[in-house]
Amino acid sequence: MHVSDGTHQVSLPAFEITVDQAAVIATGNRLFVDNQISSSSCNDYAPESRSCGGGSDTAYNTFDGATAVAQAGDTVYVREGRFKEQLKVRNSGTEGNFVTFRNYQSETVTITGATLAPAIDLTDREYVVIQGFNVDKVGRWLYFLEAHNNIVRDNHFSQAYDSAGSKAGIFFFHASHNRFINNTLEDNEDDALSLVDSERNLVEGNSIINAFHSLWDIRCGNYNVLRNNYFYNERQKDGEVYDCDGQVKTYKYNATKHNLIEGNEFDYTANSGNKSPFSGIQYGGQDGIIRHNRFHDTTGPALRLALYGTEANHVTGNRVYQNVMHSSDFAGVWIQPKHSVSDNIFKNNILGGSSFVNNDNRWSWWNNELKGEPVQLYLSRDSGYLFDTNAFAHANPDQPYLITYGNGFRESGIDPQRSVAWWNSNEPGKFRNNMVAQPAFVDEGGRDFHLKAGSPMIDAGTFLTQTASAGSGTTLPVKDAAYFYDGFGIPWRTGRRDPAGGEQRHRHRGRSGLRKQHPDPRPLSELEQRPGGEPKVQRQCTGYRRLRVRRLDPVNEGGANPMLTAGMARLIQLPNSRPLHQAYEQNKDFLSLQALQ
Repeated sequence: MHVSDGTHQVSLPAFEITVDQAAVIATGNRLFVDNQISSSSCNDYAPESRSCGGGSDTAYNTFDGATAVAQAGDTVYVREGRFKEQLKVRNSGTEGNFVTFRNYQSETVTITGATLAPAIDLTDREYVVIQGFNVDKVGRWLYFLEAHNNIVRDNHFSQAYDSAGSKAGIFFFHASHNRFINNTLEDNEDDALSLVDSERNLVEGNSIINAFHSLWDIRCGNYNVLRNNYFYNERQKDGEVYDCDGQVKTYKYNATKHNLIEGNEFDYTANSGNKSPFSGIQYGGQDGIIRHNRFHDTTGPALRLALYGTEANHVTGNRVYQNVMHSSDFAGVWIQPKHSVSDNIFKNNILGGSSFVNNDNRWSWWNNELKGEPVQLYLSRDSGYLFDTNAFAHANPDQPYLITYGNGFRESGIDPQRSVAWWNSNEPGKFRNNMVAQPAFVDEGGRDFHLKAGSPMIDAGTFLTQTASAGSGTTLPVKDAAYFYDGFGIPWRTGRRDPAGGEQRHRHRGRSGLRKQHPDPRPLSELEQRPGGEPKVQRQCTGYRRLRVRRLDPVNEGGANPMLTAGMARLIQLPNSRPLHQAYEQNKDFLSLQALQ
């Protein structure tokens, strides 16, 4: 089914067909790489003894030997050892018949060597799986250059020495439909993971720790998904999103659109000293969705809408909702001045626990006035945004500085600073229904931001949007479709079945499987219909969590309107004169709507 506001149209599945993508990978020959055999290759390799003679498998003693012959459907098993050579894949697979390179069983395979730049090269390759390797002490880690439909999962990358900018880590360039899943990345001399002029890639379930510049960045790339990752950087910032101003000789402006950043944990950023504070996300993109993330203990702002130079001139059309931004040494959100900023909407977020620290002590206002104040939102401009029904978490009643307004030059823009209630009352075009309350987290000190029973934040959110009309067929018009996401054509995953058989267990944070989604072609009127009465509570069990959607008591605003909620946030308001729809989010990716009478 389709949700449209006249400008954006998003296809949302009313049911899904699940395909275990990994289970259909291994369909061809079984090959081995074993650097313990003395010959370059043999056709009588015995895996049990790791020797030639007495077996029936084909083995090679180098990556180069195996990559020359591995074809679509083949699986190359690499035996335990240290390899000081590049894994450069020579041949592509095909859809449903991947070429797979992976460790054998649970053996430890290490690729190492400071001259390897990169250690693994997927340039111009498609339908390749890279799985189960340790890449350590190399120049650069891995290239996705002009690479498409590949899967890199369950690997450990550490210590990339080449200070080559974005190329030093996991480097995507003109790459699409790749999946980078359940890997760990530690200690890079520049950017750990970079997507440049690339689209429709999935980065999920990874742990990325410590990089000299950014843990990850998206530059003039569109329709990419960063989901359920863990970020921690003792050296600089966590993430960046902005346009291309010469990166890899690419110049594209107002060209970083429709990226989804959700379900991630932004744990720490470094002290910048007398530089602009290091952010959880330094964001200069357009039409993006930032939702369901947990930001905490960032030295700079959790989220900075950054405007500078020519690579960050356009911050427009973004939707930021259902995030927790907590315990920053700066603010939960910082919106900077200048350039093109419009239509950025913040809904149903919790901002709290932050106290301003003047780590950058070049500015007298920061040193003499803001130091120690409970700044949760720092504004350096008076346009381009709307804060609707956000919670400012604070132990004391509403007070100045929770929202702090500056003039763009690190100076106060209003004297004295005002309370949240004042902003709601006096600037209704920019502030609506924001509250100040203690959220009652399960364990704030332990950074468990689930809500206790009885929390004032439960069901306190507003609707993301409203229906514009009853719709027809498979299309439901809504007032703002920019909150929704249709999968971007990226194949998803389900069970973790190993291509060679058996369940693959991983070390990292990913929890879900790949899923391929198909929208229900039937019109709304043919979907699940029920006789009159209250809709039943539905629970959709997912790899992430269960979301309960229920009908609330009607609210009287000139007429009763049924309301729908999912967890804390209401999703869509549906006029009482039309059939009630039950809504739930599926895997936090899709909003499914079912017509009910």
